[in-house]
Amino acid sequence: MGQLRRSVLRGALGAGAAGLLIGGAAPLPGARARAVPTRTALGLRWLGVSGWELSFAGRSILFDPYLSRMPYADGGGALDGALPLRLDPAAVERVAEDGLAGAPELILVSHGHFDHIADVPQLLARPGWRDRRIRTLCDTTSRHLLSAMGTPAKRMNDVIPVYGGDHLQFDGYSVEVFRSLHSRQEDYTSFAPGHRDSAPTRPRTLGDLVEGRTLAFQVAVEGGPTVLLTGTSNFAERELTGARPDVAVIGMSGHAAVHGYPDRLLSVLGAPPLLVPGHHDDMVTPLGDSGVFRTASPEAVSALGRAAARQAAPGGCRVLTPRHLEVLDITGEADT
Repeated sequence: MGQLRRSVLRGALGAGAAGLLIGGAAPLPGARARAVPTRTALGLRWLGVSGWELSFAGRSILFDPYLSRMPYADGGGALDGALPLRLDPAAVERVAEDGLAGAPELILVSHGHFDHIADVPQLLARPGWRDRRIRTLCDTTSRHLLSAMGTPAKRMNDVIPVYGGDHLQFDGYSVEVFRSLHSRQEDYTSFAPGHRDSAPTRPRTLGDLVEGRTLAFQVAVEGGPTVLLTGTSNFAERELTGARPDVAVIGMSGHAAVHGYPDRLLSVLGAPPLLVPGHHDDMVTPLGDSGVFRTASPEAVSALGRAAARQAAPGGCRVLTPRHLEVLDITGEADT
């Protein structure tokens, strides 16, 4: 995968200074035009919040698939851990049936908060996916929470605890696991911190789904680009040193308390050729609503674009603007 690092996406994006590509659901400019052997096609679909689907060769991987989009704030707009979990099974089923490429073979969970893990048990229990093996990678706290939320015992056998430093080989792709950090609120605290050493009683409130250990994942599909997936607006700098993804999916929710974000992140990653913001919508407007895309923060996209421009890397790096449930074509191509 090393030969893909810089030139693989430059042909698709075009050389030049960093900039914004609006309406990123369309194929990337030039991705079909170069007379070079085609590499493995890789699609990236935003599920809202920090959720994504990676699809390739008729297969798919889910990252932080949260579809219920339940109320989360008190009267002042702040996260309220005392609010009840109000899962939306109909919404989850609707997206799983009509909005995804099919049954995933792998689910990646960055941490245990409600907007990352709450719908994973329902997805794992879907009757239509019963005959498909689905592995889940997460930290031990998330594994205990999945058990407490009623994940079928058969599926729990394939819920695999991972740690920063794991690099796992699957059929046709690998997944590298990095220790990461959760975003900080403006008062420097984190929402619902904590760990679980065993399965607790069934979670009832948002705050019952505690963070655990936050992870980031880098997926490298054979013949395609490497994709770094982050679920928060923070990172552990020394853990990512040496990582060189072709595509970085970057959490862009509130990060005022995190020094130098996202500039430090882009610097330690070596200014990836392609950047995609995530976790920058309102988290509550239903995915079926025609106006859900308008809840995505344009300032989050612009802030990432400004950080990309400041990197001044050879060839620059570009920012795509994702749209809910639409596929971004991030196909990689081989060097000639």
